Amino acid sequence: MQYLEPRTDVPAKDDWSTGLILQDLRWGARTLGGIAVVAGAGAVTCWLLPSTPGNISAFVVLALVTLVCGLGPLMYRSETKAERRGLLEQPWRRVPAQVLEKHADGTDRLLLDGVVLQGWFEDLPDMVLERQEVFVCGPDAGGRAVLRAAGFAKMENAKVDRDEDAASSCPVRERVERPLGRPLDDAATARAHRGMRWGVRAWLWAAVPAGAGAVVVLLSLFPVAPAGLVVGGLALVFGLLGIPTSVEISRWYRDAVTAVENSAQWTPVAITLFPWQPNQHVAGLAEMPGGLALVQFVLPDLNVVANIADTGVMWIAGTHGDVIAVGVPRVPVLTFAAVQPDRDTPKEDPIPPILRFHQPDFSGLPR
Repeated sequence: MQYLEPRTDVPAKDDWSTGLILQDLRWGARTLGGIAVVAGAGAVTCWLLPSTPGNISAFVVLALVTLVCGLGPLMYRSETKAERRGLLEQPWRRVPAQVLEKHADGTDRLLLDGVVLQGWFEDLPDMVLERQEVFVCGPDAGGRAVLRAAGFAKMENAKVDRDEDAASSCPVRERVERPLGRPLDDAATARAHRGMRWGVRAWLWAAVPAGAGAVVVLLSLFPVAPAGLVVGGLALVFGLLGIPTSVEISRWYRDAVTAVENSAQWTPVAITLFPWQPNQHVAGLAEMPGGLALVQFVLPDLNVVANIADTGVMWIAGTHGDVIAVGVPRVPVLTFAAVQPDRDTPKEDPIPPILRFHQPDFSGLPR
């Protein structure tokens, strides 16, 4: 098995995959932060207007949007601590590691050369246990470090456990050999599959705002509330515009879920990604079992795309018609892609306009 690995011969900030992680976090924080600022200003305005049903409903909608989107910049501050502390000025180090059982407080712990690092590492410990290694920057003078595991396009903050009995208080987890079998037999892939099943309801992301906008507009008619009409009208219009795309995405997800459920094995294929272009799908030319084919990722996942770019291999978790489910074995990620036979002038559909508002930037992929 080959997985995405950060470069260890350059400062971490100059590693292309680390740069993509930071770029993705920055893009999300800016996008959500901008929406939160605009919605917050609108909520304050509605708060100062007369207390009519229309103004109150508009305030509730805008306050909810502000609260949800405002979490993005807060999470960004937490997830980029390593960059602000200068930890990424040094190269990533490949360090042998053992995984300790979870502590009583629920935190994860890794044993590295006699040093115990603790933190909330989510799914990383399973890969660290599988490979018996981890990539580390730090610890610094304050005992702070940042971790990465092979196959994951994300970083996790950690700190040194100063408890001298930390290594002995939590037993070491034993590594168990896990053959690469049916995709759904892998616990990580099964978790990603459950998330993909929620994607079948993607149409709700357009239907709910449209419904909420219609309610706000109706409440703003008697008595007339201009603020409610504006807020409700915008929500209604954007929701209605997004329904065709969200319904299509729901269909993609439905086909991908069927593909995974009917798959008996992982299928690795060689693929070459095309240079990324704005407003175009992330795409590549793959050596599919039936011959060369154009593969277009409709909703690209950073973990999947980064693994493909680093290894040149795409892992297919199932095929259903012209849709393939793509993931990374033992990494809890799944996405889908459209496949069409290679021809002299392949049909490369541009991204639907409604998706361009939240298109990730993959310009940092290696060429």
